Amino acid sequence: MVSTNKTSYLLSIAGYLLLPCLYGYLLLADWFPYHLAGKQFLSWYFVHMVSGHLLLYLASRYSSARVDKLSFAFLWITVLISLSRMCQGLYHHKPILYLCLLTVLHVLLLLLWSRKKE
Repeated sequence: MVSTNKTSYLLSIAGYLLLPCLYGYLLLADWFPYHLAGKQFLSWYFVHMVSGHLLLYLASRYSSARVDKLSFAFLWITVLISLSRMCQGLYHHKPILYLCLLTVLHVLLLLLWSRKKE
């Protein structure tokens, strides 16, 4: 077990933000998610979800970091990214239903992580 400190939280949050951006840069030709088209953004968001849950799993398994605090930080990052992209989609008269559904699913899963008793 690794000791709990701010560095582990900062590294997890950095990974949560940077892993999907690295995916976007390598496979979608743009690292910034707000420049991606609808289907590309949804694939970026799916990678965002998977990397977040993978990091939460690794943190709960190999670190003494409190997963509930980490999932709460991930929850707010996710909500901010989703709401800003939904506003962008509404402004440009684009459909946002898939993003709404993915956001609800992701928020529910993050809430389950924060409620998980070890």
